[in-house]
Amino acid sequence: MEIWESVVRMVSALGVVLALILGLLAVARSAVGRRFLPVNGAPLVKILGSGPLGSRKHVMVVAVAGEVLILGTTATDLVPLGKIADPDVAKRLIAEASVLPSGAAIGIPGSGNLEETARAHS
Repeated sequence: MEIWESVVRMVSALGVVLALILGLLAVARSAVGRRFLPVNGAPLVKILGSGPLGSRKHVMVVAVAGEVLILGTTATDLVPLGKIADPDVAKRLIAEASVLPSGAAIGIPGSGNLEETARAHS
């Protein structure tokens, strides 16, 4: 009987420790999530679209703090290529990105793809 009592105590203690770890993990996740999101819950940085240029190289159109930027990305670098200066186009791109599903391409009038967009605005 003593062995079963020890096993029950050990398993219950392990359950308490695991519950504490999972509780702390949940609190940490919620704290980190709030830290990187503004008060209204909208993300600070939104990827509006991206296109591959080669092996591990992409052109990305991102919205940051109301501005639309065109960035070149590699495995190790992030290079600014340009900025959409026209506020109407920037607002339209941000509005389209909030309506379209994640990962959908957003077009700029007169451009067929993101590579042309990057060349035109850099």
